[in-house]
Amino acid sequence: MAGRIVVRQATMDDVEGILLVEEEAWPEGLRATEEMFRSRIATFPQGTLVAENGERIVGVVVGEIVTYNENAETIPSWREITDGGFIRRTHDPSGDTLYGVNLSVSPLAGGGASRLLLLAMRKRVIGWGLRQIALGSRIPRYHKFADRMSPEEYLAARLDPEVRFYQRFGVEVVRVLPDYIEDPDSCNNGVLLVWRNPFYGWPFRGLWRRLFRI
Repeated sequence: MAGRIVVRQATMDDVEGILLVEEEAWPEGLRATEEMFRSRIATFPQGTLVAENGERIVGVVVGEIVTYNENAETIPSWREITDGGFIRRTHDPSGDTLYGVNLSVSPLAGGGASRLLLLAMRKRVIGWGLRQIALGSRIPRYHKFADRMSPEEYLAARLDPEVRFYQRFGVEVVRVLPDYIEDPDSCNNGVLLVWRNPFYGWPFRGLWRRLFRI
């Protein structure tokens, strides 16, 4: 699929196209539902962005605002921190962190869609004056190594392409999250990843909003 990829805020009219991306990107047990996406857009419209190639949606990224302590003894699971994927009860506009709920890109998208979606979210975090982006990544190849190394050893060996993808965007690997998500490929593990806003706490927040077109 050739053409220029454009990132924009999603609307309810995009849900059908978003669901097609979900089908192309994930196995059945890991796909978000129509009800989830409608709830996400209704709750926090600015937090759902789509990548469009011509008239075809080829990617989607979803975030919610929360107050997040990466050093807490117990880190909530994906289901707990995202209200089961609906974000109605967990999105908090007064929070300090954009939490990554969902990133899905069609295999037909070609290069660039994931990168543009993540860069657009980083710009929004800077414009909103938030402290960071946090997310729990899958480690989908871990099941191939689980009989001979711990999740921490697997992570240290840099064997997982999904984690390496995020690291290319300046994301810090913080720690393994046991029982983070129901995902047999990851043996239900996640990895806490954090991107820290380098402009956090700087003055002239209105200027940042104008510069990053929020």
